[in-house]
Amino acid sequence: MQVIRNKGGYVIRVSNVEWRVLQHIHDEGMMGVAEIYEDGASGLAGAEKSIFTQIFNQTRPWMTVTEDRRR
Repeated sequence: MQVIRNKGGYVIRVSNVEWRVLQHIHDEGMMGVAEIYEDGASGLAGAEKSIFTQIFNQTRPWMTVTEDRRR
């Protein structure tokens, strides 16, 4: 997920896969998803599971904030 800081606010860019992971975390709660993931029954498809694994292992930031370069 990328958050871009503009003059008048923020723009959030999320891929479809990241959105599905975010929905899953929202529905189950982060600790619930973490427990399910550790049990091996996460219910996530390949790409979603890969992103969640990277976030869970802290090898990928969940969100990056950048400045708008068009100033």
